[in-house]
Amino acid sequence: MPTKIKTMNCPLIPSARFSLALFIFFGCVVQYTQRINLSIGIVCMINKTFINTELESIPYLTRIDNPIIKTPSKNTILFFQDKRFSWTEFEQQIILGAYWIGYIITLIPGGWLSINIGAKRIYVYCLSISSIATLALSIIYLLETIHFAFIFILRIIIGFAHGALIPATYSLWSVWAAPQERCTLTSLGFSGINFGTAIIMLIGGFFCRYIDSGWIYLFILSSLLGFIWIPWWIIYVADTPELHKTISEKERHFLHHFNGKFMHGKQRHVISLISLPWKNIIRSKPIIALFITQLCNLFGIFFFSNTFGKLLQDIHHISTLYIGYILCTGFLLMQLSGLTTGIVADYLVRKNLISLTNVRKLFNSLTSFSSAFCIIILCFCDESRKILGAITVLIYLFGSGFALGSGFLVNFTDIVPAYSGLIFGIANTFASLSGFIGNIMASIVFLLYGSAEPLQWARFPQQNEPNNDDDDEQSTFTEKSQPIEQSTIIEKI
Repeated sequence: MPTKIKTMNCPLIPSARFSLALFIFFGCVVQYTQRINLSIGIVCMINKTFINTELESIPYLTRIDNPIIKTPSKNTILFFQDKRFSWTEFEQQIILGAYWIGYIITLIPGGWLSINIGAKRIYVYCLSISSIATLALSIIYLLETIHFAFIFILRIIIGFAHGALIPATYSLWSVWAAPQERCTLTSLGFSGINFGTAIIMLIGGFFCRYIDSGWIYLFILSSLLGFIWIPWWIIYVADTPELHKTISEKERHFLHHFNGKFMHGKQRHVISLISLPWKNIIRSKPIIALFITQLCNLFGIFFFSNTFGKLLQDIHHISTLYIGYILCTGFLLMQLSGLTTGIVADYLVRKNLISLTNVRKLFNSLTSFSSAFCIIILCFCDESRKILGAITVLIYLFGSGFALGSGFLVNFTDIVPAYSGLIFGIANTFASLSGFIGNIMASIVFLLYGSAEPLQWARFPQQNEPNNDDDDEQSTFTEKSQPIEQSTIIEKI
């Protein structure tokens, strides 16, 4: 028997909670433009010709630093002379991976801090730090020697600042979203992730193609978005309905009706890590199921998000120009599916057509099974089926949006509303670590137990190989059978 959700007449538009969803949307846009900008900009930061020819012939230990190449200016928009770097492929991966070093560190502390000092402050502090660090990335244009170390450190700082943002968002929704509106509000806010990714891909491609040193403007633009967004967030957003200045009494009562026991006024309730119900958390089957679902789904999303471009280019031989259009379209489709799913899921819950638990299971299953189906299809797609491969990638990204709208990503605020930010931080830490922890564990296991020597019991039988078996009957049998074997061989010869 599904649990019925009591409905109250409090319109979503306009409302303070809907405004919060829009602010979170633009906050996610800022976060992901700052997160993805280097992945796009590095395309026009690297002098590939120099790396392919000269750099390979120079021993690594004899190079004091990566030389900088200033290429002749293109007949395009010119404010800076075009400047490129001779980072090797390995060095590029180190720079891109530096973000995750900082990101993983603050996932769990971010969830805990959002409970104790408030998610509003977390957003202000973190996006202020990341915006300053992103703007500082453009300084490497002026550096002649330490640019590699400089950008590596800054990317760690940006990841460090961003790690606390999503856990803080869950803390906000635990008090601002009623159960029958949670999918719509959450999917609207998080859809900024895909929108920001798609926009920075388009703008980054334009900057790299038509502007000398276009990567500088990419860093400046994504940092300016943060500086513009922060004052508006400070003025119009509050941690709880009690602290909001312009919320109506009707809306405040509506939110109290569903989330009242989790609300706090001006006197904030401080929770220590030791006082958390760890025993209940570890033993909870729904939480364990959510952890496993988060790990498996995000591993697939992270892996394919990082390899889709290479897959389409190396296997399907699609030009890089069209790859950008395909991936941009895919992320916009993910945003569309997330928003649509959230609205549909909330409608089903409001009308009591299906329980909240079954809604989560339904759309999460659609995400998982559609992704698995697309991966199987991609195994049979080569250059001769490049159109099918591109369509499959789009379907994969579209299906991944179901989780954003009403799948496991929304489920944290359902089952652990008081600790949703912290629990998400823990789950996302393991999910983010899964990629390279799996590789490390595989290496350790093989180092300990791996071998290249043929096992004694699995060798092909040898003609004159001595038998070391101590069993008398087996030795007798071998002695008797040996002459027969030799005579048979002689006859065959």
